[in-house]
Amino acid sequence: MKQKTGMPGKKEEEGNSLADRFLKGVGIATWQNAADDGLSNWSRFAYQLWPFSKLGISATRGKYKVGKSCNFWERFHDILDTMEELGLEPNVTLWHFTHPTWFEDLGGFRKEENIPLFVEWAQFMFRTFHKRIRLWATFNEPTCYSFLAFIVGMAPPGHIFNLIGSGRTMLNILKAHTATYKALKAMPGGQEAQIGLVNHHITFAAAGEGPLHKVASWMAWWLTYWWGWDIVDHWMHTGEFEWKLPVLGTWITWKDPEGKPPCDWWGINFYSRCVLSWYLTPACFPNDVMTDMYYPIYPEGLYNCIKRSSQYGIPMYITETGIADCRDDRRALFIDTYFKAVLRALANGMDVRGFYYWSLMDNFEWATGFTMKFGLYAWEPDGSVDRVLKEGAHTLIRFYKTLPDAIENLRATARAAQSQLGADMGVQEEMEKEDYVYVDEEQRLVGQDGSKKQLS
Repeated sequence: MKQKTGMPGKKEEEGNSLADRFLKGVGIATWQNAADDGLSNWSRFAYQLWPFSKLGISATRGKYKVGKSCNFWERFHDILDTMEELGLEPNVTLWHFTHPTWFEDLGGFRKEENIPLFVEWAQFMFRTFHKRIRLWATFNEPTCYSFLAFIVGMAPPGHIFNLIGSGRTMLNILKAHTATYKALKAMPGGQEAQIGLVNHHITFAAAGEGPLHKVASWMAWWLTYWWGWDIVDHWMHTGEFEWKLPVLGTWITWKDPEGKPPCDWWGINFYSRCVLSWYLTPACFPNDVMTDMYYPIYPEGLYNCIKRSSQYGIPMYITETGIADCRDDRRALFIDTYFKAVLRALANGMDVRGFYYWSLMDNFEWATGFTMKFGLYAWEPDGSVDRVLKEGAHTLIRFYKTLPDAIENLRATARAAQSQLGADMGVQEEMEKEDYVYVDEEQRLVGQDGSKKQLS
């Protein structure tokens, strides 16, 4: 079937192979993008059918969850029916933090013996939907989960500094990825499916100087380590897992006898870096533009992440990136600079095949509830705001609708833009024009010179 972006008058480009196309998409999650009762976005989809194509979107990335609704399977088939009619390419994730209570009661991924239960679930989902879905991710952000759930207590089971539990859980999830990949590939349709893994790429840095800065630097190093990018990076290259503890040194080691893990594509979830003050609270560097999530807009970090991940030698998708911006006055800057970072990577020959903005609509953002406004559409779970397109979203629409879908055509366009705008697509100059660095208690943007601007 020919894939389309829904753009009026746009000439269709040849080819339906995933290798030939750059997917322009949004992320949604069953758990995070739905409320209760009649206000659920699941229910509204069934009655109104979301107009994805008006955004120029050619793909969606969703995360499947098991619920008790008797309409669960019918609803997903309804969604896939509509996506096929609109020419959208689904990219689904089998695990995104949430567990059935019975699985958690058994110890979840803290116990290696529970891995076959997840594999069985994945096989069931693949058997049910493999004829309709080509892109699959086994896990979403395993390192983020092990950090939030076992080190800082911001996700179930809510442990605080259970460093050993965090390491064991991360290792078991990585083992589960390999087991799931092999199981799905062995099933009918498995060889045609593209099965990947999605990782959250984040680093921590310390601001300031002096003796207390050294303490912040020490903590930033360990936070970066425990979030696990370096650990997963080493595992992707070698199949070796190593988990260290302060003072005690290496605590967990494991090596896959078959070497580096199987993976058809790599999912990059990138938002920013976190900067710590000397007293270990969120901070920023000069000229950083802060988001509502206490970290800055950092497009250079996305480019560096793509460059490092390209060493795996497999296709990459930007599976999540987005901004929490309650006033919608930084979203356009974020989208423009981050998308240009991807175009820069394409111009420089890196194998990036898609960009998914998080999220289609304002969502439940875990420990922060509904307060962080990531959505392209404004939405409130009580129904007071019902999917109103934000002004900042038009920047993404412009990219999606005007840039070609064929990846080689897009690469040529990116190189032409780079020749005009400079090696970094003009991003540094664009960022330097924005000198507001954080939001104060009165909801004002405060600049490096102390100037204040009321958010509107």
